[in-house]
Amino acid sequence: MSKAGRRIACRFLACCVALLCWASTDSVPVFAAQTDLGGGLSLTHESNVTKDSTVPGCANPPCPEWTEQLFAGLAYEERSPELTARAQAQVERRHFVRNVFPDDTGFFFDGWGVWSISPRFFTWALQDIFRELNTSPDASATPATLDRTNTLSTGPEFRFRVNPNNTPVLGARYGQFRNLGNQSGSQAQGDSSRYTVYGQWLHQLSAASTLSPNAVATRIHFDDPTAQYTNVSREDFYFRYDFAQPDTRQTLDLGRTRVVQYGGQEYSGRLVRYMGQWPRTLQSAFRVLAVDQISDTYSDTILDQDFSISTLPLIREEGVAVPLGVSNFAVTDIYHSQRGEFGYWSQGELLGYSIQGNLRRVDYATLDQDYDEKRGRLSLFWLVSIQVQAYAYTQYLRRDFPSRNQQDTGREMAVGMVYKLGRTLSFTLEGGRTERQSSAPNLGFVDNRMVLVLGYSTGSLYLPRSRR
Repeated sequence: MSKAGRRIACRFLACCVALLCWASTDSVPVFAAQTDLGGGLSLTHESNVTKDSTVPGCANPPCPEWTEQLFAGLAYEERSPELTARAQAQVERRHFVRNVFPDDTGFFFDGWGVWSISPRFFTWALQDIFRELNTSPDASATPATLDRTNTLSTGPEFRFRVNPNNTPVLGARYGQFRNLGNQSGSQAQGDSSRYTVYGQWLHQLSAASTLSPNAVATRIHFDDPTAQYTNVSREDFYFRYDFAQPDTRQTLDLGRTRVVQYGGQEYSGRLVRYMGQWPRTLQSAFRVLAVDQISDTYSDTILDQDFSISTLPLIREEGVAVPLGVSNFAVTDIYHSQRGEFGYWSQGELLGYSIQGNLRRVDYATLDQDYDEKRGRLSLFWLVSIQVQAYAYTQYLRRDFPSRNQQDTGREMAVGMVYKLGRTLSFTLEGGRTERQSSAPNLGFVDNRMVLVLGYSTGSLYLPRSRR
């Protein structure tokens, strides 16, 4: 394992140890925490494992491949007066039988927590994400194009209650983005560190609504010598209206963003964000999101807990299916991002479904990779019996690159079945197809796959499936 790989492994283990220590500390009520463990074995056959990538192990594409995978992980959730936290961690070992790609070990961690050191006055927040990100908007996700990244955000927040209706807030964050490259040892790009201070004045309009002016100042240092920037200063000024009830949430941000490159150009633009969530019944929910802002890879990876842009719940036991997510790429440029999303989720006793879609436009400041994106997904679930559950999903993606006059269209579909072998064991069988058409040469492909998974889980928080 390389030095960078050992470093990410050590940080991954440290996060898992900290997670278990948090769960076992005496200051946190035991009944408020839940930790589920799990793991499994999977066998996958793909008719075109390289898709549109060119790799030494595939001299005459398309190249079929058998992939054996061993994975283990845990899921943790805590909600108590002292700590609110949620995390998932997993390690995966992958063996390519025909050596199209070299064998590799992957890590996944997605967790956040808020520790109330002094309730209503002093809190500390931590969010850390290990994830593989694609390096280019026009490349399919394969081991040759996915970089291993780590995104960290942590810092304190202080609240000073002046009277029942007014509360000033001061806070700081240290952020870090590290790109460790891919398993083949490619050059990593985009490393950065950032220091943020922010302030807001919360004015309570009613028991359910607040209005606040917000000011955020960030200094970003790009450690990568090949990056488009070295030092960047960012300032956000906006007003926020927040309406929150136990079953309804609406948040609206209106303001401006100013980004200044030290000794270079200045970029400014509007900051508009809206998120609304409404439950239609006890078994269904509807969510809408609209964003118009200047952003970067780090900002799109870290989710502000006051403006959460989480996905809808997974259809129960959706096996190895991956939920619809916002496209994010490991690039070193800032960009103007406009996007709208909607999602509807319904879960009954026997049948369930979710519908999701988004539109997005990305305009990079310097890179010639601007694109428009349209994406949609439909997921279905059917409880055949207590032991047998079936699911299916289909997904559509269209991405246009105006500067190159290029259009890429992708479709993915799959059907699967989960068979329960008792309370902790499950067997999953899935068949699927991924296809892509492109106006650019050599970017189209068709990949048919079959997946077998033998999984183990001690509880409902952990779904035994690959996170890659």
